[in-house]
Amino acid sequence: MDPNPFQENGQMPPHEPGKQKSYSLKPPVEGLGGWLVLVQISIYFSLITITALLITNVLPLYESEVWDVLTDPSSPYYDAMLAPLILFETVMNVLFVIGLIIALFLMYGKKRAFPKLMIGYIIASLLFGIADFAVASQIELLAETDDGQSATQIVRSMIYACIWIPYFIRSERVRNTFVN
Repeated sequence: MDPNPFQENGQMPPHEPGKQKSYSLKPPVEGLGGWLVLVQISIYFSLITITALLITNVLPLYESEVWDVLTDPSSPYYDAMLAPLILFETVMNVLFVIGLIIALFLMYGKKRAFPKLMIGYIIASLLFGIADFAVASQIELLAETDDGQSATQIVRSMIYACIWIPYFIRSERVRNTFVN
């Protein structure tokens, strides 16, 4: 509904039978405020967390002596699925970092593609977590060291998806903000 009930000629529009008269003078909800503040915090937090994970946990696995121990069939730490899992996790986490950086540019540019990118990111993150857990639980070394945190993370991702995907689909603020 147009917040200005007056027509261009200054007259009130004719009342249509069967429709209730209501005049709203409040401005439309838009901008990067409201619940989108939490989305911004989440993006920055994820960007920092994933980057730190890559630097502290994943990249050291590629050092020659560590990589040799993990990929040598005579090593007690060897599992045929371990090297592909490490590569998969590396690629996915790098893609997530790139996706989050793109999301920031789209968000601050108020681009129409931002909500779709975030929905895709949330779904991809959930599916990645499930696939990663399924493969890691098949690797004895990783299965023994898992203290239930992987399953907890999947549940968190599901809850996150159940909250934020509908928000991006139904929110008036999202519809009014990302218009470019």
